Amino acid sequence: MNPGRPTLWRLLAGGALAAGALAATTVPASAAVTATFNAGTLSVTGDALDNNMTVSRDAAGRILINGGAVAVIGGTPTVANTTLIRVFGLGGNDVVTISEVNGALPATNLFGGAGNDVLTGGSGNDQLFGESGNDTLLGKGGNDLLFGGADNDTLTGGDADDQAFGQGGDDRMIWNPGDDTDLNEGAGGTDTVEVNGGNGAEQFTTTANGTRVRFDRVTPAPFSIDIGTSEKLTLNANGGDDTFSATGNLAALISMTIDGGTGNDRLLGGNGVDFLLGGDGDDFIDGNQGNDTAFMGAGDDTFQWDPGDGSDTIEGQDGTDTMLFNGANINERMEASANGGRVRFTRDVANIVMDLNDVESTVVNALGGADTLTVNDLSGTDMVNVTEALAASGGGDDGAADNVIVNATNGDDVATVAGSAGSAQVLGLAARVNVTGANAASDRLTVNALNGDDVVDASGLAANAILLTEAGGDGDDVLLGGNGNDTLLGGNGDDVLIGGPGQDVLDGGPGDNVVLDSFAANSVKSASAVGSKWLKSHARTVNGKAVLKLDGKQIKLPRISPAQLQRAAASV
Repeated sequence: MNPGRPTLWRLLAGGALAAGALAATTVPASAAVTATFNAGTLSVTGDALDNNMTVSRDAAGRILINGGAVAVIGGTPTVANTTLIRVFGLGGNDVVTISEVNGALPATNLFGGAGNDVLTGGSGNDQLFGESGNDTLLGKGGNDLLFGGADNDTLTGGDADDQAFGQGGDDRMIWNPGDDTDLNEGAGGTDTVEVNGGNGAEQFTTTANGTRVRFDRVTPAPFSIDIGTSEKLTLNANGGDDTFSATGNLAALISMTIDGGTGNDRLLGGNGVDFLLGGDGDDFIDGNQGNDTAFMGAGDDTFQWDPGDGSDTIEGQDGTDTMLFNGANINERMEASANGGRVRFTRDVANIVMDLNDVESTVVNALGGADTLTVNDLSGTDMVNVTEALAASGGGDDGAADNVIVNATNGDDVATVAGSAGSAQVLGLAARVNVTGANAASDRLTVNALNGDDVVDASGLAANAILLTEAGGDGDDVLLGGNGNDTLLGGNGDDVLIGGPGQDVLDGGPGDNVVLDSFAANSVKSASAVGSKWLKSHARTVNGKAVLKLDGKQIKLPRISPAQLQRAAASV
């Protein structure tokens, strides 16, 4: 950027130079387009109607107005004898174009006047003034100055180092591939700086710079934009594997919409309210601080949340998408619930509420502290996998007792619990729940079957996996423990509890309950303790269902056969 530019744009930002230039050069409207040439200055003036005025040249260098259709009074302008071209649209919706098909033209000053005008400069150091109306200004080549004026204008500097001043209204200031380092000053209204990337891999950054914002493309072909008094920044990265990051207190300065476009992009938001769009490809998005919204687009995308971030909205869209939620080294309570077809994920610390849609997987890194994750019934949502990683940040045991709670439905559920060596899985419900990095002596997995006639089968859970609690809730339930130290709670109804090896606690609860376990080493409450021989003689199949005869009563078991009971009993 030219070191002298800051002084210039400060003078222009208040509009004094623009207004003065206009006052000194305004030409009264006439009935048609006219042109005069005097002392090296070519002046072209429209009228109150919609004018189409094109300034061009022939191969010999003679300057023409509308291809020569408009006569020039006062002499013949050429590229050799002309130092400045001025065009005044005056009233109407005018189109003013500097056409350099046959070669370069001198510098120009274009004034749109009233109406919705389109002004296009040339390769020189031009000045374009939209004035009133919704105008479109394109500087093209040269170090140009663009002034939108009143109303909602669109300003594009083009090639070379340009300065754009939106002035009044809601303005757009656009950077396109091939443009250079620019200055954008929005001024009044709600103004947007729009940057369009290319189709290769690009690295972009945005940084708070005092009361201004600096936007950079680091690679390839570095450029920067000095942004002031503008409310919005939009980046369309387009094709390629692009990266974007933001630093500093941008929340007080500008809001950002970042679109990665096609490619595997990495988008890191700032500390404000950001809109992040992954586009096609396998993208990584981190909203950072502030309540952000992410539309991850097609592809297998990942959204990351870290402590200190805000409550974000994640639209996974197409592909298999994941939310990666990182906890802190403190005690935290997190919960995943269905909210219609969406998933609501909460964290008690900082009152975080994440809103997820079309996201298939959640991975929670609990890290330090005694953490609790509750996974409720996620039926009706797209969430099919929830993983809780209990290990410390550097791996290994975090030294705290963590809890993972899985709540089934109020219908008849069949859940299977399996795993070994610090890992466990709960299968058969709407979402598979995975636990990794568990301490088998202190961390606990609880499966609450809730209402209905349920089966919870943990016979495939090794003793070195995790502590286990199974709660049947209401209904006639069958609870099969694992190979470790389990707690089985039948709840209301006629339940069957099979503890398996280990130091188990079994409580049948109200109802006619049956417990099968190594009773000498276990605590048994509210149940009839029986052995495997008793089971063989009292279990029957009636109308396709297992039935136990106990004290003259028949206890029907939901969706489990006598053969399954015998296999579980064999482990006792």
